[in-house]
Amino acid sequence: MTRTRVLVLMWLVLGAVVWNAAFDVWMSGAPREYLLRAATWELGRGPEPDMAGLMAGAVRGGVIRATAWTALIVGAGLLTIRLRK
Repeated sequence: MTRTRVLVLMWLVLGAVVWNAAFDVWMSGAPREYLLRAATWELGRGPEPDMAGLMAGAVRGGVIRATAWTALIVGAGLLTIRLRK
């Protein structure tokens, strides 16, 4: 395996790690948001929270943000490999 292929493989593995980490960080905010909305509802100051709707929005946002960060980081890494030649 050539050095370039090893570097590309390493950037792609890093991309998978970044995507999973970014998605996890974004998704960890959804339960907190649900608990905040549930407490507000219990106090009679807001509508009843919908866990399914909240999680669907969190998944959508997490996929978009994780993909954007991964594309930025892996793209920069692959560009450095390309410019190295």
